[in-house]
Amino acid sequence: MEAAVKQKSEFAIIINGELAVVPRETVSFEEVTAIAFPVAPSEETTFTVVFRKAKSKPHNGNLAERQTIEVRKEGTVFDVYPTGRS
Repeated sequence: MEAAVKQKSEFAIIINGELAVVPRETVSFEEVTAIAFPVAPSEETTFTVVFRKAKSKPHNGNLAERQTIEVRKEGTVFDVYPTGRS
């Protein structure tokens, strides 16, 4: 029974083409970027996060710093791009 409860609280998302499992339906910009880049390329690196197939509306768009979205049980996709400050 415990395994069934645990399974219900896992959400399979795709970040930069790789499967990632998160424990909550709501994920933040900071969580997604930390999964995509556990170590930032440099201190000055910022990130652009584009998502699609989200549960929350809009279903597609950009995720900004300190912003969260609700993901589907399976299949929400994120593309995370490192960008430098100019």
